[in-house]
Amino acid sequence: MSCIGLTIFLGIWQLERLVWKENLIKNFENLKTEKPLSLSMGKMKYRNIDEFRKIITNATIDRSKKIFFPAKTYNGKNGYFIASLLIDNHGNRYLVDEGWFELNKFEYFKNNEAKFSAEILGYIRYPTEKRLFTPENSPETNEWYYYDLEEVQKFFKIEINQKFFIKNISKFNENFLFPSSIKHNYSNNHLQYAVTWFLMSFSFLIIFIVYLLRKYK
Repeated sequence: MSCIGLTIFLGIWQLERLVWKENLIKNFENLKTEKPLSLSMGKMKYRNIDEFRKIITNATIDRSKKIFFPAKTYNGKNGYFIASLLIDNHGNRYLVDEGWFELNKFEYFKNNEAKFSAEILGYIRYPTEKRLFTPENSPETNEWYYYDLEEVQKFFKIEINQKFFIKNISKFNENFLFPSSIKHNYSNNHLQYAVTWFLMSFSFLIIFIVYLLRKYK
């Protein structure tokens, strides 16, 4: 009976994942045609802005305040994502994921404390909860594995927006820094997985019924 319950649970979980993945893919498809929203209008900070909303802003990126996300495999190579402080033209402060770079450029970005102005085109992401097997963030070594904006704010020692961060899709002058893409490569096999679990549950049920019939025959 425990096998039946477990496989039904896993099947339902895969159906939930199916809905989540379909919405995620839809959000990325919408980014291709969506007109960007100006991030800052006066002092408004868009505390209720929707996730995956495309935005545009004239801003200053301050790399004296930055964090690194180890990416063990990205495009088949080792490297890091860099996220820095972004200050828009009204003084609002956000965390922006600038993009990914190869491992051999780490010292360049580690020692880079440049401040530069740019027109940023990107989209909004909300922080997600830490997963069970995700390592803890390490501010001591400046290695981060999930977005905890409150923790980042303490690390930067400066107030930043706590609702969301920005995924940059603009190309800067550094050809070795690759911004985020609005193209997705997500596979969506959750329906197949759900059917597999439900079939296994049905098989266990048949086995259990046969066992009962033989036992009490």
